[in-house]
Amino acid sequence: MSGIAAILERTGGQPVSAGAMQTMLQALRHRARDGATQWNAREIALGHAHFHATSFQAEQPCLDGDLAIAADIRLDNRDDLIVALGLPSRTLSDPRLVLAAYRRWGEDCPGHLLGDFAFVIWDGSRKLLFCARDHFGVKPVYYLLDDQRLLVASEAKAILGPANLAPRIDERHIAAILAGFVDETDATPYVGINRLPPAHALAVTADEVRLWRYWNLEPARPPAGKDHADRFLELFDQAVAARMRGTSAIGAMLSGGLDSSSIAVVAGRRYRASCGSGLATFSLAFDRASGMDEGPFIDSVLAKGDFVPIFVPIRDHAPFAGFETMLEEQEGIFLATGLSVSRQLYAAAADRGLRVLLDGHGGDEVVSHGYGFLKELAKSGRWVALRRELRAYADTYGEDRDRLFLTFFNNYGPGRHLQSLLRTARRARSRLLPDNAATPHSPAWRRFVNPHFASRTGLDERVGKHSRESREASSSEAAHHRWLISSPGIAHSFEVLDKAAATAGIEPRYPFWDKRLVEFCVGLPAREKLSGGWSRHILRRAMEGILPAEVQWRRDKVDFKANLVRGLLHHHRSLLDGVLVRDVYGIADYVNLRELSAACERMASSPVTARGDEVQFIWRTVALALWLKAGRRSDIAA
Repeated sequence: MSGIAAILERTGGQPVSAGAMQTMLQALRHRARDGATQWNAREIALGHAHFHATSFQAEQPCLDGDLAIAADIRLDNRDDLIVALGLPSRTLSDPRLVLAAYRRWGEDCPGHLLGDFAFVIWDGSRKLLFCARDHFGVKPVYYLLDDQRLLVASEAKAILGPANLAPRIDERHIAAILAGFVDETDATPYVGINRLPPAHALAVTADEVRLWRYWNLEPARPPAGKDHADRFLELFDQAVAARMRGTSAIGAMLSGGLDSSSIAVVAGRRYRASCGSGLATFSLAFDRASGMDEGPFIDSVLAKGDFVPIFVPIRDHAPFAGFETMLEEQEGIFLATGLSVSRQLYAAAADRGLRVLLDGHGGDEVVSHGYGFLKELAKSGRWVALRRELRAYADTYGEDRDRLFLTFFNNYGPGRHLQSLLRTARRARSRLLPDNAATPHSPAWRRFVNPHFASRTGLDERVGKHSRESREASSSEAAHHRWLISSPGIAHSFEVLDKAAATAGIEPRYPFWDKRLVEFCVGLPAREKLSGGWSRHILRRAMEGILPAEVQWRRDKVDFKANLVRGLLHHHRSLLDGVLVRDVYGIADYVNLRELSAACERMASSPVTARGDEVQFIWRTVALALWLKAGRRSDIAA
């Protein structure tokens, strides 16, 4: 959660001023809990906002001959690197290990690293600035590049000042977020500022720019002769241990769900063994009458080990309270309706002097529910096996067996021919309607986004492309699993959480996003992900005897929609009316106010049955209105 910054003057003219780098570091001051330093050498300047989360950090920028580095990093394969590089010392900091790796392997060095990292290296002998980001995008990297210079930073706001750049908001970015998805790996809210995609590297000199992917997700072959659940547990324990390395100022989120509970129990055992005390856990405490109480599940996990439980009460939630501060922190609108609640957990951890918080975020994507297995059975015509698996699934999760089977029969069996005719009829009907006209059965984005705004941002084509890619990936469970993990939305979620945690002075770490564990899960047979009606079956099996049975075999997750709806209606009715009815913030250029007003009335008249997609769209529209209110509307660029 430290911060990096770099300025490269590409023209060979004026040297970088110390003031420009100081401006960047000032914008990253919330990441500089342990101070900030910079290094200048005529056309190059590197800066680092220090946050010492582990014992293998270093004062940066680090210098080694003609090389210099600034890094936000946690390496998980230190011992392997030290052996491979023939280094005599095992106490080298992570940044210095990366410098040694660069000396040995040059621009191929990111492929030899495991962990979460974002770094910039100045190679003085080649007059080259080299940047790299970790495999899944846990650590952020933003940059601005033109003929005169390259600016790199952990947050976009650090680039705006020294670039003397008036922020111009990208309409394409607004359209995608408003529609509820992310489809571009390098897009940011601001025209001219890009993010370095996950698993990518960038090399820039005065005359050359190269951007490339250094790693692609490939499934690992599960070891022969070993139970897959045993191997999963080995890798999972290794991933948790790697994220606990070098610090005792660590806690774990505990929601009572399968992911956070697995992390807490495994981490709790390790913490007790190394520190001799209980691991601090952080849980949300909802009013039991709210229907969102996770207390019984959390209590059952706490009873399995020696923990120091901290509960953060969530009462009378107001989703848009202090939202201007969140917009400033996030540098624009974002896809995370529950972020204000997560920020309270980060603050609670920081108040207790912690610096690292283990988080189960992404467990669904990494382990996979395995629903692609059902498609595989249907596409291969294994209807008896499909019927058996669907029966078990329906009994487990309370679904209608016949309805589920009919859905697969119509989409992947003989019934697909009838469905094809119906789709053709719908397309013919749509050609008779005005361009971008919405029907009662249209997806939410088509009903709620202003059709002119959708047209000029190419939203229809972009959503269509996203849908096609999803359908193509559904050819098998393995293909869909890889597509899901590689989705641009994954990096977006990491960036949102990174900014919120950095503001509080916390570094979040995600054991499920260990490269070795991800590759193993993607390579598993589909039947290990969905079996006997149980989704995420491999994780459940691996936690046998570790988790309490009521959590291990839990069927449900709490739906936080009710908390959001209650907060919107109880605290923000006047704001909803101002945005959606009276258009006091001029939002009609972007959304269909008539449709949104009707959706808001439906939500108000029947909060319990409010549609999730409509509630999400209402929240995103109000978020956009508040962002525009903050004075950025005149800076929007198509």
